[in-house]
Amino acid sequence: MQNRLLGIHMIVQNEEEHLPRCLNSLRHKNLECFITDTGSSDRTAALARAYGAMVLHARWEDHFAQARNISLPLATTEWILCLDADEYVIEGLEELMEFLPDVHKSITRLRITIENQFGEGAEDKVMSYPVRLFRAHHGYRFTGRIHEQLIRAKDHEQNCTVIPKSNTSDVNEAVDSSNANEEETFVDIEPLAPLRLGHDGYLVSVIASGEKPKRNLRLIQKELEDHPGQPFHLYNLGVARCQLGDLVQAVNAFRESLRLAHLQAPYRPTLVKDLAKVLGSLECYEEAHTLLALERQRYPEYPDLHLLYGGILERQGLEERAYQCYARASTCSVKPYDQMKDHNGEFEPFYVSEAGSGSYRAYTSMARLAEKRGFGEEAIRLYMLALEHLFTYQPAWTGLAETLQQQGHSDEHIAERLLEQFKRLGQKQQQSNQSGDINSSSNTRNEEASPLPIVYALAACGAYKQALLLFDDQACPICIPAGDLIQWLLCADRITDAWHLAEKSWGVQNQRDSEQMPDLSVSGSEIQKDRQITLRPDERSDWALACWASGQHLSASFLSRTSPLERDMWRVADRLLLDYRLSPSACNPGSETADEQLLHWSEAAELAANQVVTRAVQNGQLVIARQLHERLAGMMFTKERAEMTTLRNFAGLLVRHGYTMLAADMLIQCMTEGELDAEGLFWLGETLYAKGYIEQALSLFEQALERDSAFTQARAGAAVCYLKLALELIGQERERSQKAAVLEARQRNLVQQLRTAEGMPWRTIYRARERRNHHAGRAATDTAASEGAADIAVYDR
Repeated sequence: MQNRLLGIHMIVQNEEEHLPRCLNSLRHKNLECFITDTGSSDRTAALARAYGAMVLHARWEDHFAQARNISLPLATTEWILCLDADEYVIEGLEELMEFLPDVHKSITRLRITIENQFGEGAEDKVMSYPVRLFRAHHGYRFTGRIHEQLIRAKDHEQNCTVIPKSNTSDVNEAVDSSNANEEETFVDIEPLAPLRLGHDGYLVSVIASGEKPKRNLRLIQKELEDHPGQPFHLYNLGVARCQLGDLVQAVNAFRESLRLAHLQAPYRPTLVKDLAKVLGSLECYEEAHTLLALERQRYPEYPDLHLLYGGILERQGLEERAYQCYARASTCSVKPYDQMKDHNGEFEPFYVSEAGSGSYRAYTSMARLAEKRGFGEEAIRLYMLALEHLFTYQPAWTGLAETLQQQGHSDEHIAERLLEQFKRLGQKQQQSNQSGDINSSSNTRNEEASPLPIVYALAACGAYKQALLLFDDQACPICIPAGDLIQWLLCADRITDAWHLAEKSWGVQNQRDSEQMPDLSVSGSEIQKDRQITLRPDERSDWALACWASGQHLSASFLSRTSPLERDMWRVADRLLLDYRLSPSACNPGSETADEQLLHWSEAAELAANQVVTRAVQNGQLVIARQLHERLAGMMFTKERAEMTTLRNFAGLLVRHGYTMLAADMLIQCMTEGELDAEGLFWLGETLYAKGYIEQALSLFEQALERDSAFTQARAGAAVCYLKLALELIGQERERSQKAAVLEARQRNLVQQLRTAEGMPWRTIYRARERRNHHAGRAATDTAASEGAADIAVYDR
């Protein structure tokens, strides 16, 4: 006899880490809870009992539906809600308990909202609206070995209505409804219940382990053995391949699934989205273009398709059309159930959508294009519109800072303006939270939001001093990882502070040494540090750079935190920078120095060496970068081979980080010696193009194509130059002769072609941080080169 309103039904195995959070979020006196344990070896079952759940034990048979069906006949409630242990209630449980008694008896199943988190940011989530609630003892059960589907069969007949059980990520929704029982009468779209769940089982860190995708792949392959060519299983095969990083096989599975899937299949819109995303990742832009041009008309209210189509068009240089697609995405949103009918009177489906696709992501994409086209004020307006929807959205803050810098504002003014807007939006969000607005896009619930997005926006645009000043402000509670802070200190030329902070945060110091460490002038409320963590390669590089720029050798604590495969490289680099002396062996490539005998190059060591040189350039430590690059290269190559090759390679590194004028000097030197390859010629041509020397740039692009006919960037650059020169000649002819009016139409056509060509991603993209470097770096490196000095700390400042 049913005596409760709602029952929670779960299947678990070794979920002691996640289960308490899930069950804590479901505390309610009128809930019944069944948990089917499929063979846990940890405390999962005991924890479930402690929360008052009825625990059932079953053997795991590689079959999700079989396990999930065990508890359904035991329900004594009117409604059943199926959950997984890595899901939890965000809000809406009380509202749901008030909502369910009023649901009309003809409605036997309901959708809920799930926020599937795939990253650490508030915006890193995919919104799905699966059917998870259904009436008990109404013939519902699950079918399918994996990605199990909810079916309803009258008297357990073969014909059934198939309903998606869940959607745990942007690439996981069932199912094919082609076998619907025509005798059953259901509404076209299930109402959306007021329950919102969070789910983090598909975080990048979880997927990276590979265990869950491998298990899924194995079970999906079993399903395909039983049901060859079933489009839903092919779709999920593509999903598993994506998660394992095999994009080529993934796209093949998606293509076959799309070919076989019924137009009304509930998972089909998500299949289209995922196929388009993978095609974009594989740079199959023409196929993605054709796919989205058709499918976004079939699903006109699916914002993700408009957003993806805009991205493809942008990659093809069609920026005006891309802007229109982004604008169209911004008009799509999830509507209440009673407003979901389209102009034909049919219901729009609930789409699996990345959070913000119809709002802040779309507005940010529009703003980026407006900024690129020189419409600064419009870009600012659009960035602010994005932040009105999610005021912690980092890309919008970073874009806003970039735009303000492009307009010539000082770093001080940019910081002041960003902070002012952040406080205004934070107050508005707080008022929205207090008024109970559950439709707000922001997850911020703090009394006073931390201005962390502003700090990172300032750092992203190269305003490191302002970012550090904001961190220093005791009134701003900011928690920043030590690794980020050390990099900013290096870039702001606060070398000693960077060194002290690295040693204090990561060094193996005794307590006395720690107490004697000088107080840092970076005094924000908290620095994230953990001496037991494994340092990332960029963090190790920053620590080493802080030592060398301070004139210090690498400490024993530093070397203890490096892998044995890299340790010799670090020792050699340390000697080459701080104890380097030109020896007679330098003139004799056949002899070995002590350092060369010490160094046993492995792939790991060579990779680490390249990473530290790149990081030095990125952090503005150019003297260290050049000396280390040249001296390491000199150990690997003969002197004759090393000199120009090393110079060209270093110039390429400078180009990628915005030091274009310094790089140009080096590239010209290489060209004079006849040692410049196609890529080097392109970089030099790109620099001349930016300066307005079109004919000279064209000559270099053509020379690059002579060396490498498949060099698409050089070909695009040459095409742009041809168009510019043609427009210049037409303009001159029209000014010279009145009879040249016939050329007006040709001129308009060329202008449009030039817009498209310039919009294609053929040039090196520089953001604000790199743009600051265009005229930087010459003095320091020239001085160091002329002196041959070892006192790198002095020269670097």
